[in-house]
Amino acid sequence: MDKDHEPLLNDKDCEAKSGTLYSTAADTPKCNFISARHALALLTFFGFVNVYALRVNLSVALIAMVNNTAGEGLDNITKECKEPLLNESHDDITGEFNWDSESQGIILSSFFYGYIFTQIPGGMLAERIGAKKLFGFGILCTTLLTMLTPLAARTSFTALVVCRVLEGLGEGVTFPAAHALWANWAPPLERSKLISFSYGGSQIGTVIALPISGLLCQAWGWPSVFYLFGTCKSRLATA
Repeated sequence: MDKDHEPLLNDKDCEAKSGTLYSTAADTPKCNFISARHALALLTFFGFVNVYALRVNLSVALIAMVNNTAGEGLDNITKECKEPLLNESHDDITGEFNWDSESQGIILSSFFYGYIFTQIPGGMLAERIGAKKLFGFGILCTTLLTMLTPLAARTSFTALVVCRVLEGLGEGVTFPAAHALWANWAPPLERSKLISFSYGGSQIGTVIALPISGLLCQAWGWPSVFYLFGTCKSRLATA
C-alpha cells in the first residue's frame, strides 16, 4: 500500500513497516514519545515555515539591492533645500541595481505568476507520485532557487524574474501536497487541529524571516539573505 494513502488513526503504529510514515529503524525512535501523525504535523509545520521564509525574504532584500539614489527620483530634487542635516548619516547602503518601481513590482509579483499554475496540478501529482515526495520536492525546489537568486540578479533582470517564476512553480505544490497528506493521515476528530497547527507555519515563517532579513542585509549584504536562508532550509528539504 502506498505510504501516503494509509490512514493512521492511533498512536500504536510505531513499527518500521511498509505503509507507515517511518519506514527505517532510524526514524522509529520518535514514536517512543510522539505519534506518527503528530510527527507529520511538526514536519509540515516546519516545512511551511521554510517555504514562507524563502518567499518573503526578497521583499526586504530588494530594498538593499536597489540603488535608491539613481533614477527618476533625482529629477524631483530641488536645489532650494540644501541645508545639511545635523544628524545626517553617511553609512547608508546603496544597492547595485538601478531598477525603477515598475521593475521592482515585476520582480516581487513574478513569484505568483508561477505559483498560481501549480495549485490544481499539484493535487493531481500528489495522488499520482505521492504527497510526501511532492511536498519535499516543493521545499527543495524553493530552497535551491533561493540560493541561485543572487547569481540570477547579477546576470540580468530577466534571469531574476525567471528564477522567481520557477520558485513559485515549485512552491505552489506544497499546499496541495499537504492537503493530500492530511486527507489520509489525520483522524476526522483531530483533522482541524492538526491542519491548523501545520499551516500555522506559514505565518511563523513570515514573522521570522522579515526582521532577520533586514539584519542580514545590514551586517553582511543582501546576498547573505538568500545564501543563509537557503543553506539552513536545505537540511529540512532533504530530511
